[in-house]
Amino acid sequence: MKRHIAGLACAVTAVLGVPALASTAHAQAADPITALKGQLKNGLGVTYIDTLKRQDGSKNAIAGHRRGELQFGTSGISASDHTTQLRFDEDTFAFSTGEDGTEETEEQKKFSKLLAGLAEPERVVRVEKKAYLSGGAFGQFLPQDKPWLGYPGDTLGVTGSMGQVINAAEPATLKTLLAHATVKKPAAYAGKITFGELQKVSPWFRASQDGEKLSGERAKTTIKWKLYLNADRLPARLATSYSEFSSGPTWTVDTRYTNWGSKVTIDAPPADQVATVKELQAGFEADTPIPLLTVK
Repeated sequence: MKRHIAGLACAVTAVLGVPALASTAHAQAADPITALKGQLKNGLGVTYIDTLKRQDGSKNAIAGHRRGELQFGTSGISASDHTTQLRFDEDTFAFSTGEDGTEETEEQKKFSKLLAGLAEPERVVRVEKKAYLSGGAFGQFLPQDKPWLGYPGDTLGVTGSMGQVINAAEPATLKTLLAHATVKKPAAYAGKITFGELQKVSPWFRASQDGEKLSGERAKTTIKWKLYLNADRLPARLATSYSEFSSGPTWTVDTRYTNWGSKVTIDAPPADQVATVKELQAGFEADTPIPLLTVK
């Protein structure tokens, strides 16, 4: 199942105003790590929104949005709930014939249908390192009375790598970012970090990659980041930019954190509404239960 989500993610592989900066006097009152740890209380959390942009040559367009909320426990993020909506050109999923002009086979039609599902909103709920997916690529293949897919592991979904892969609400991740900072102002930091470095410290990043252990050139992929804090020394905006391949597009993600300290309760879907991977696979041939996309 992991390779299926990873394969699909490869297929679909905003800069707004800077929030008001804290005063220098207040900024010196607490360091960002201490401020963040002060938020780690059961039942509290934060909301966020990601704006994803894709720049390819002279083209620069919004590729999608993700809206969600994080629930904290005493040791960090205990649960999350987000919905991702990607944007595509009108003809992206207009597949009626094969490459040679012949009609698609039944398996190709299933593949096209699965791919077209990427244009639908995907919701992912994560509780205690378990993930539940609704809508999106797999939604149309789920049983009618079970709108959720129980994923056997931790993931941010098929669209997991299409949002913000750095989570500044994770204490260990924030600590690592600040250690890499080359710009350090009272309420603004900037620096670079690699996929490999994030993989070591961030459960969120590992979930965005569907648990895949990165190595080689992918692990060396460098993310440029800028972090802005609010008056309470908590993350207010995180802007990142990276390109996984030298000839590929550049992805930029602008994340806004709001409502720090708000009450957040995220529960797993009712068990009788959750389908298993086996049920999902029932609609496909045994040798290719879920079609894979092999191009990037």
